[in-house]
Amino acid sequence: MFLFKPHFKGLEKEVSGLRFNNPVGLARKGYSSRIRPLTGLGLGFLSVTPDSDNILAWIQQLAQQRKNQDSLLAVNLQKDLERSFSLVYDFADFIIIDTNSNGGINSLDLPDIPVLLDELLNLRLCYEQFTPILLRLPVGLTPEEMQGILSYCMLSGINGIVAQRIVNVRKVLEITKGRIPVMGSSYTPEEAALMLQEGASLVELEVRPPVALKLLKNLEKKAKKHD
Repeated sequence: MFLFKPHFKGLEKEVSGLRFNNPVGLARKGYSSRIRPLTGLGLGFLSVTPDSDNILAWIQQLAQQRKNQDSLLAVNLQKDLERSFSLVYDFADFIIIDTNSNGGINSLDLPDIPVLLDELLNLRLCYEQFTPILLRLPVGLTPEEMQGILSYCMLSGINGIVAQRIVNVRKVLEITKGRIPVMGSSYTPEEAALMLQEGASLVELEVRPPVALKLLKNLEKKAKKHD
């Protein structure tokens, strides 16, 4: 049990209207009962993927886990999106729409993404609270397909893009010219650090907590050198 939450100085930032203590988050899938032990680590956020087949029980667990916790929480949605969106809206600090579920989206399905996002953006208008919506880009996009999706996102009110691999982070930053925040998603702290260096606002890591904390300590050291 953590007696205090570590704070990594010089890494605070604001993204899509949210204030992050630092730009590094952990990605986790499955039971929300595993969230509480991670909230005292000093991470910028947690990105969790619910059990879509039993989402009501998952949300009940999440509500318990979130009591007296101030860590920012992203909920990554993959299935039954409209219903899941409505159910998690009051518990998430921001919501990630993941179009890579069920083996990914085919090129023929790409036109469905703006239709789907339009529905969720309209649904958001029904709530008093504003919760940012980010799109996790489909894997394997051609340059033309990426250009089309990003153009839609910049015009529609999507609040951020999640991109895997450094090459895709660079492409998104080049196309959007900083008009929309980018979250890099990686399995290694080395690539995550490079994503931040290239201009990503946040990074999401699928690693063990000590690996993420080591990255944060290195980022803090670099920030101190620039002061």
